[in-house]
Amino acid sequence: MTIRLSLLSLTVAANWFAAGLLHAQTDQKVESKDSIKPAWLAASPLESPADALESPQEKEGSAQAKAMESTIAGGQATAQIDVGTVHKYLHASDTAPALADDYHPWWEATATKSFQLSPYSMVVQSDMLILSALRHSPRIAALNENVTIANTSITRAAAEFDPTAFVESRFVRTSVPTGSSLEAGVNRDRLREENFSMSGGLRRRTETGAQFEIGQQIGLRDSNSQFFTPANQGNSRLTLSFDQPLLNGAGKAINCSLIVLAKIDTQIAIENTTTVVQDHLLAVNEAMWNLYFQRTSLLLRIRHLELATAIHDWLENRQDLDALTSQVKRAEAAVATRKSELARAVTAIRNAEDQLRVLVSSPELTQDQSLEIIPARPPSLAYFPVSLEDAVVTALQQRSEINQVARQLDAARVRMRIARNEMLPMLDLVLETYVSGLRGQNDISQSWVDQFSVGEPSYSAGLLFEVPLYRRAAKANVQRRQAELRQLADQMSQTIQQLHAEVAAAVREVETSYREMNARYIAMVSAEDYMELISRRWRELPGEGDSSNLLLDDLLNSQDRLLVEEVKFAQSQIDYALSTTRLKRATGSLLQIQPAVPY
Repeated sequence: MTIRLSLLSLTVAANWFAAGLLHAQTDQKVESKDSIKPAWLAASPLESPADALESPQEKEGSAQAKAMESTIAGGQATAQIDVGTVHKYLHASDTAPALADDYHPWWEATATKSFQLSPYSMVVQSDMLILSALRHSPRIAALNENVTIANTSITRAAAEFDPTAFVESRFVRTSVPTGSSLEAGVNRDRLREENFSMSGGLRRRTETGAQFEIGQQIGLRDSNSQFFTPANQGNSRLTLSFDQPLLNGAGKAINCSLIVLAKIDTQIAIENTTTVVQDHLLAVNEAMWNLYFQRTSLLLRIRHLELATAIHDWLENRQDLDALTSQVKRAEAAVATRKSELARAVTAIRNAEDQLRVLVSSPELTQDQSLEIIPARPPSLAYFPVSLEDAVVTALQQRSEINQVARQLDAARVRMRIARNEMLPMLDLVLETYVSGLRGQNDISQSWVDQFSVGEPSYSAGLLFEVPLYRRAAKANVQRRQAELRQLADQMSQTIQQLHAEVAAAVREVETSYREMNARYIAMVSAEDYMELISRRWRELPGEGDSSNLLLDDLLNSQDRLLVEEVKFAQSQIDYALSTTRLKRATGSLLQIQPAVPY
């Protein structure tokens, strides 16, 4: 009795048979080709004589039906997942076996060598790329200018206490009618005067808020008044003045507040620069590992192509024996498809190299755009345990975001101190003294000598008091500064919570990526074992017609699955390497900037 099975039944039967061989290999290693036997050549002790007489197709169809019934029944039975089941799987993931310390994927040695993509190549390391980016990257250079710009505000604030020189000259001619003989004398209908004066000196604001000024004034004066004597006068005066606030605006802490705020703004600019520079260096690290992954992907696809090429060559050599034309064409299609993937892989390598050049911008990498860039070492597979508590403490000490909010709090406290000082009334001590000299015949030089030798100094002293009646502006400013302090305190709490969440996520990512790498390794090894079993079965067991084509499809598909698992394992290597770098970024230890800022 002949039974025709559908394509689906044959595929399921073939997969079932391969799975049986894989299970048998895990229990006992196959010693020779003769030890591999089809499942239907030996009856199980549990089979009845009638079952033993069934054809292989009938048995496979019956097994398929029973497996489907068992799967459906099992799915209905496990539709409800209890807590014990969840705990079992979570506990299993925590105790996943680690990779062997001496394990190295086969592609590591080749991925760090030249592929001859260019006449010239350059081996790069992560530390070298980071240093080159710090020296040559235009983006980092632009960020450093932010610190320089902010640093100038310190000098500008300190310049408020620099002395200022001044010079002033003036000529005044007066001609006014007289209303009394006491103004110009008898028979003087107009008073005519000519006055030329020039003054110069220094004035300076002190750090206590005082205004100090010293000035020398000289002049020439003449008048037609009968009372003007001596005629053609030369005069001079040396004046000293001092104005010191006693309440509002008094004290070094208030008057130097602008300098303190400028220093804080510079520190905030440094923290902002540190944040962005660390993000840039993280991007450099990611670009380097992406380049390594693309090179690895090319090697995996070349091996993938070689496997298909070997099958195609083997089939062509056996065309005169038992190879079918359909099998040869199927192998040709697989070879063509896999060749097309190589061009895309090479393009991905070139794109990754260009991205690395843009981020680093060193002359060694940019002079020759065709230069092949080769990572010096593969990613590490070693596991480094990380303590969440230690990572959080490190982040609190080194994260620039925390330091930035802390500096903003310092600035808010300074502004609060200024606002409270503005609540005080203005009370200034005003002092002034001067000496003067006068000579006729326009003798300015002798009048300048007389101001020190003739007569005595004049002086004045007083107090200046002023206060707004309601002080509403000052009170509103104090309320505003208090609100800013509360706002920054809440922002600090939010930043700490956000930082703790980021660090915890980074720590968990290190652990998770390592477990994922182990799982990917197991899946890759299983896929490779499965491919080897299918390959042996396809070469050693007879096949006719559609069954041989199905075996070939299964073999090519197993190679595709192996490629997928190898690529995923390679990607998990990169993810694990980047997770450690991202943890450093999360804790703020990836880079610390300590610029020399003159205060």
